[in-house]
Amino acid sequence: MSIATEPYMNTTILASFSSEHHLNSPEQKVFWQQVTQSSFKTRDDISLAYARITHPNSIGTIVISSGRVESYLKYKELMFDLYEQGYSLFAVDHRGQGLSARTTSNPHQGHIDKFQRYVDDFAEFIDKVVKPHPMGKYFLVGHSMGGAIGTLYLEQYSNTFKAAVFSAPMYGIKLPLTKGFIRGLAALLDNHKQPNYILGGKDYHAATFDKNDLTNSKLRYEDYRELYQQVPQLQLGSPTNHWLVESIDAGEQAVQAARNSKIPLLILQAEEDTIVDNRAQKRAINRLCQLTKIPYARHEIFMERDKARNQALTALLTFLAQA
Repeated sequence: MSIATEPYMNTTILASFSSEHHLNSPEQKVFWQQVTQSSFKTRDDISLAYARITHPNSIGTIVISSGRVESYLKYKELMFDLYEQGYSLFAVDHRGQGLSARTTSNPHQGHIDKFQRYVDDFAEFIDKVVKPHPMGKYFLVGHSMGGAIGTLYLEQYSNTFKAAVFSAPMYGIKLPLTKGFIRGLAALLDNHKQPNYILGGKDYHAATFDKNDLTNSKLRYEDYRELYQQVPQLQLGSPTNHWLVESIDAGEQAVQAARNSKIPLLILQAEEDTIVDNRAQKRAINRLCQLTKIPYARHEIFMERDKARNQALTALLTFLAQA
């Protein structure tokens, strides 16, 4: 275990977190055996997978909204660390990815018909799965696309959560050309009868560590890729053109939703992010929306080297403790 002591918002906390040098530890394996894994059906009969665990001395409940291509299985380490801090936990696999049902004939395509569908699914998850297990205050933690989903949920359902922390939220996507041009091109190429990949898109493939844009931690990256080999159902490839159009628009909406938030929000910004647009995150800063930059971190902050990850977790826990 590694020790992280970080000052944040005039507060210093001492927290013990997992280490990249002891992944899948015996303690984590025992913890995961206690986690309930199940699924529920949405109104339109789509099966969404989720995980939950109740802490016997719960100080609150954290709901995790994961990023594109992700599953709650990827969050085992994070869930363990948050549980060790006293939180009960819920995590859901969004429609079309993880262990949830796919919505395209090609299971590798990252696709959605309307971004609002993610938000509606998340609202159903909260109502059907989370709220029947009241355990103190509710807090929201979201990553990347899950941060955009979470932000739009907060705009539409402002009374559920006490506070939220978003890791590298997808308030804008890092694009090779202007947003308007890319959106127009994706809309033009979009096949409305049969979802099709963005230009250069393809089925799942595991990039080597030296070509990855996600993390500086070779150990956590290789563990992540091994998980997707062990559970092929998790594998997801590139997004479709329609997903891209919907997500570009949703990012803009999320920026405004964050700026107008009615609850405290904390953005954890990855200094070395090449996946989402950090400039869009800065536009979200306002009275209740704060931003903390995590140095030497790529997009997957919760999969980073211990020093950067520990700093992010300390900021997250301190922020929630003050909410």
